[in-house]
Amino acid sequence: MTDTIAIRVKNVTKTYRLYNSHTDRVKEAFHPLRKKYHYPFNALNSVSFEVRKGEAFGIIGRNGSGKSTLLQIVCGILQPTSGAIHTNGRISALLELGAGFNPEFTGRENVYINGKILGFTDAEIDARFDEIAEFADIGEFIEQPVKLYSSGMVVRLAFAVQVCVDPDLLIVDEALSGGDIFFQQKCFARMREIISTGTTCLFVSHDTAAIQNLCHRAILLNQGEIAFMGDATEAVSRYFATLGLRTGSKTQVYEGEVPSMKPVNNLMDPQEIIAHNILVGGANRHGAGGLEIIAARVTDKKDRDTLQVDMLQSLNFLMVLRANENIIEPSAGIHLYDRLGNIVFASGTRQLLQRLPDLSAGHELVVRIELQLNVQPGEYTFSLGAAEPSGDDEPNVGYIHDRHENLGPIVVTADPKKLFPFYGIAQLPITVSHCRVTNGDLSCRAEN
Repeated sequence: MTDTIAIRVKNVTKTYRLYNSHTDRVKEAFHPLRKKYHYPFNALNSVSFEVRKGEAFGIIGRNGSGKSTLLQIVCGILQPTSGAIHTNGRISALLELGAGFNPEFTGRENVYINGKILGFTDAEIDARFDEIAEFADIGEFIEQPVKLYSSGMVVRLAFAVQVCVDPDLLIVDEALSGGDIFFQQKCFARMREIISTGTTCLFVSHDTAAIQNLCHRAILLNQGEIAFMGDATEAVSRYFATLGLRTGSKTQVYEGEVPSMKPVNNLMDPQEIIAHNILVGGANRHGAGGLEIIAARVTDKKDRDTLQVDMLQSLNFLMVLRANENIIEPSAGIHLYDRLGNIVFASGTRQLLQRLPDLSAGHELVVRIELQLNVQPGEYTFSLGAAEPSGDDEPNVGYIHDRHENLGPIVVTADPKKLFPFYGIAQLPITVSHCRVTNGDLSCRAEN
């Protein structure tokens, strides 16, 4: 390994033997002819990637995709069936916070035990103990047996131990889900701090906003294989595309009435949208492809093509959807992201309870979304998507047919010489009431 590489994973495969019953396991162990009763299952299959020193690297995927198995192999807890792992530096791993704590020992005693496991002397732990105790912020419970701790207190102390020992490699696996929001913010701030000083971070989480904010690159695991490796924002986008399951029949046709769409002059003309198409290239595009967004156009209230808008004003997003197969209850929507990659807002036809007509293969549909930009001045990117529902059991997850990412930027402007209508990320509904007291009498009114 070179000095610039912190972690190298090369063609790692982890295979487990699965048995239909415990009896089959015993039969295989004692069969005189070594007859096999098991069948192999690859939790990981030929996984390869490198993480540079000082890089924050994310790993995402659905449950069962192999994320935790991979981290345990990197940490040396599990051995790969084949392939090789190389790490450069001292590893601090937050896989199951508090799993190494002895419940009969006090918090202080467990700090020293875990410090020695990480290779520190008593003197080195002495020098760090006050910092650990301050970060954990559990007060006098530091001197009490861990068996008396709440789950949140265990999380606090375990995380404090791992991040206050100046690790070379910090490995985190969904470890912060047990803490409250204030402690999570404190943890992320600390993680950013140590990453900025050169610590390498390998981070697994279902918190996609955290992946985008913390990580430079990420991999998407799917059934033990790398489905994508690259920019963290695109990895998150592709992850969302794996969540939905298509439930509708490809031949079913909706026979009921569909609410009519309000026509908007010639903006709804598909040829006009195609002539002013903003979709270029396919590098940031993904989806099943049964329903395509073949063109999109963005205009202001005066029907002018633009990506600049004043604060609290609206933009029109017009899309031409084309069905490559029969599509049941299609939907279209938009995601708006700030400069840090956080989702500021996401919605579409399903959230508005607006049912679009079913489409037969080869048919097209024009959809217009008017979005009022009630956000602070600045630059924003957006994505446009087309999907089908995933069924009543998963109303908030769609089956992604087409999604165009990293569009824009949209520039939201405001006159700095005028009073802003609000401060912060976005405008929320707000009402102010006041009462005037005159000689003991109240005269009240409310202002929106």
